[in-house]
Amino acid sequence: MATLWVTGETGTALRDWLHGDWAMLFSHPADFQYHGLEVDRWLSILRDEFCARGVRPLACQNAPAALDASWVSALLEDRSLLRLGSAEPVARGLREDLLRMPGRFVVIVDEALHRRALLKYSAGRSSISPLDLLASVEVLRRRAAGRIAA
Repeated sequence: MATLWVTGETGTALRDWLHGDWAMLFSHPADFQYHGLEVDRWLSILRDEFCARGVRPLACQNAPAALDASWVSALLEDRSLLRLGSAEPVARGLREDLLRMPGRFVVIVDEALHRRALLKYSAGRSSISPLDLLASVEVLRRRAAGRIAA
């Protein structure tokens, strides 16, 4: 049940936990839960796709609360409590961004904790699938690689 506690100072540092992968931070992961008859199959597909693309989904909480128990936790099978290190300027900047965001959001960050994309949405309007968001990560990575090569 990996959960990012934005204001916390204990737990594993998010950058260390990522091991070079990108992250998809969900303010309300349950909004993206599939409620069909074959939830196990849906989770299996998501697990394969997130792993193949080197992306880790996380529940993002501003304050200490119970660890996430959504599809994100079922996907990762990880009970880590994660933190944004306060010593790193990039992590501090991401923390400040996350604390200022009102409402519901999904943030995509790269392995260095740079924010690459932000999706804001209203409750009950999350018609986008996590698989759609994964496709966006591919585009963002190609753009990032193009900037480095240029």
